Amino acid sequence: MLYIYKIATLNIHGLAMQPPITMLEDFLHKQEIDIFQQELTRQIFDDMRSFVAHTNIGNIGRGTEILTRDHILLTNKVRLPTGRRMAVVVQNVTLVNIYASSGAERRREREQFFASDLPYLLQSIPTSLLVCGDFNSVLMNADVTGHQN
Repeated sequence: MLYIYKIATLNIHGLAMQPPITMLEDFLHKQEIDIFQQELTRQIFDDMRSFVAHTNIGNIGRGTEILTRDHILLTNKVRLPTGRRMAVVVQNVTLVNIYASSGAERRREREQFFASDLPYLLQSIPTSLLVCGDFNSVLMNADVTGHQN
């Protein structure tokens, strides 16, 4: 039996205080979100009611996380050691959560991510794919503030 899931993604980097965490939890419940993908700097959602946290904190202290309602089964979990990428399968749909490096000083790291790491993560993806996260990229130079990337 196939289900329809409501999926949300939001950049909550640095979210650490309880009032905003409670607001996010209330939002997920009121909007009936089933799957929530995000980047994070520490594990903060292990005890969110009705959700299971699938976390990938890497060797740089940052990572990605996918929260799912506690009845949703994830399979084929792939986590990269940096913590910046993870993929899971939900009912034959692959969800990929990424967190690309930001800033001009990390340009080479970001280019490596898009040239090698992301293709590795996507190498055996079936036709149903959803990629979410923080790409830390822009399409046009007019959208850049500071140094162009």
